[in-house]
Amino acid sequence: MFTPVDERNSISIDDARKVIKESVDKLTLKTENVKTSEAAHRVIAEDVTATNDFPTFRRSGVDGYAVIKSDFTDFPKQLKVVGNIPAGADFDRPIVSGEAVRIMTGGYVPDGADWVVMLETTKMINDDTVEISELQHKDNITPIGDYFKKGDMLLEKDTEINPGGISLLSAFDIQTVPVYKKPKVGIITTGSELLKPGEKIVNGKIFNSNGPLIKALCIENGAEVVSYTQIKDDSNLLKQAIEDLQGKTDIIITDGGVSVGDYDIIADLAKSADRLLFNKIQMRPGSVTTAFVDKGTIYFGLSGNPGACFTGFYLYVEYALRHLQKQTSRCIECLGTLNAEYTKTNDYDRILRGKYKITSDHIDVGRVGGDASGNLNNLQRATCFFEIPRGDSITPKGSVLRTWLLPFK
Repeated sequence: MFTPVDERNSISIDDARKVIKESVDKLTLKTENVKTSEAAHRVIAEDVTATNDFPTFRRSGVDGYAVIKSDFTDFPKQLKVVGNIPAGADFDRPIVSGEAVRIMTGGYVPDGADWVVMLETTKMINDDTVEISELQHKDNITPIGDYFKKGDMLLEKDTEINPGGISLLSAFDIQTVPVYKKPKVGIITTGSELLKPGEKIVNGKIFNSNGPLIKALCIENGAEVVSYTQIKDDSNLLKQAIEDLQGKTDIIITDGGVSVGDYDIIADLAKSADRLLFNKIQMRPGSVTTAFVDKGTIYFGLSGNPGACFTGFYLYVEYALRHLQKQTSRCIECLGTLNAEYTKTNDYDRILRGKYKITSDHIDVGRVGGDASGNLNNLQRATCFFEIPRGDSITPKGSVLRTWLLPFK
C-alpha cells in the first residue's frame, strides 16, 4: 500500500491521485431526495426499479388498422370499420371477426385484435369499409411489459442521471429520486497582491483571476460552493477563514501560499494537519500542489500561478469531486501524438496545456499559447493536457504521450 509523504518529498501524479481516492473513500456520503425534473447530472444513491409494467397496455407501432389475423384467408379483404383510436384514447369493447378499428401509432390495441396492418396497405371503400391488400410479416403490436416488467432495474445506484434518465424515470411517474448531496466546497484565495473587482490598478498588485476560475470549475463539476473568500497573506486571517468553514464543507480549496517563501502559510498549515497527503508532486507546473486532511475535511492548496492552478484543479480537485459523487474523472485519459517538436527539458514531467484533434488513426495534440505557469492566455482555449516526460532529451514530433482530454470544452 502506498504510504503518504510527511515532508516535501515528491510523489508521482498517480500516487497523488491514489491517496486522494483513499481519503475520499473513507468519507460517508450524505443523500437527499430531489425532484426528478431537477436531477440532471446528480448521482443516484439507491437502485431505482420499475413501479409497473411498461407499456401498461398493448400499443400500436404504426398508423393503420387493428384487425383479427384469422380473417385474412385471401386478399384483398374488406372489413367493417367500427371505431377510431387516436393516441391516448380507450376502446370500450373487444373487436370481433369482420371488424377493423382505425388506430394511430402508440394507440391502445383493443382486446380481440391480434394484428395491426399498416395504413399504406389499406384503401377506404366508403365511410365504414376498409380494404386491406396484405399483412406485414410482424404484428406491429408492442405487448404489455415488453420494455420493462414491474421490478426491473431502471437506474442502478451510483449512476449519473442524464436527460435520458430523467425521461425514463418520468415515464414511470417517479417524481423524486434519492441522490448523493453535492460536495460542499469552500474557496479561500490568498495573496496580499490581489486587488478586488473595481479597485484601481497599482504597481505590484493584480486582480484575482484564480478565485473566479476555481469557483466556476467547482460548480461545473457538480460542487456546491458554500463560501468564497479573498484574504491577504496573513496567518491569522487564514486561520479565521478556515475556522469559519469547519464542519460546513467537504473540501476547502486555497490558492497561493504553498511554495517555499516567507508567506507560504498553507504549506505550514499542511504540516500540522491530521494527515498530510502530499506537498510536492513530480510535475511542472504546480509541483508544490498540496493536499491534506484535517478534522474530516480535505484541503487542496493550489499554486497561485494561473496555469498551475488550472492544471492542479483538473488533475486533483476534479478527481476528488467526482469520487465524492461516486464517479470517475471526466478527464478522458488516452494517448496523444505530438504534432511539433518540444525542446525544453526538465527533471519532472511537464504537463502542457494544449489542443487536440481526432484524426482517422490517432489523436493529434499540440501546444496552445505559452507554457509558463503564470500564463493564463490559453486557459480558455486549452482542450487537453499532455505530458512531456522528464529527462534531458528533446521530445520529437510524433512522440506518443500521456494525454488528458478536458471536459466541458
